[in-house]
Amino acid sequence: MRGHDLTVTDVRQHVYCPRIPYYRYNMPLERPVTAKMDLGKEEHESAAAKEARRTLKAYGIKKGERRFGVNLYSEHLRLRGKIDMVIFTPQEVIPVEYKMTSGVGLHHKCQLAAYAMLAEHTCSRTVSRAFAYLTPAKRAVEIPITAAMRDYVRKVLEELRASMEREQLPGPTPYRKRCTGCEYRRFCGDVLTGGS
Repeated sequence: MRGHDLTVTDVRQHVYCPRIPYYRYNMPLERPVTAKMDLGKEEHESAAAKEARRTLKAYGIKKGERRFGVNLYSEHLRLRGKIDMVIFTPQEVIPVEYKMTSGVGLHHKCQLAAYAMLAEHTCSRTVSRAFAYLTPAKRAVEIPITAAMRDYVRKVLEELRASMEREQLPGPTPYRKRCTGCEYRRFCGDVLTGGS
């Protein structure tokens, strides 16, 4: 794993369950596609089409330019990602991710912080906030991008790289409900049998 770039999706998945990126990089597995993943892709496409017709009122912004599917990269972080949308105003650069969920978890906040850090590198401007747009509720949730969140993203990147370089299977998420719809569930024999 040394020398390879990671993705913002890896960061989000590591926080959700550290086994997901481990399986992706360390095991020769074809990534299974679940019905939830297909539905999520359709929802993203639909949200982007609707977003282009809306005002920026949901974000509390009167004027700004929206760019969709923006590729971001930081050589310093060795991290890349493609964000759903970035809003550019004269004062700010604001990352936005569409989420097919009713709430914003730590993994979503960490993902947005990682995108904010990439946007800073790509656009050469400080990012102080981001938004998760919850598509079921049609509501934007503001996420402050703090120094603590930036530090947490750096810590996750270190953990990810260390886990992959050691080639040692990390422990599963402590939130077993997450295992139910996971595309890698069948590879986690210790979780399926109730072990640790």
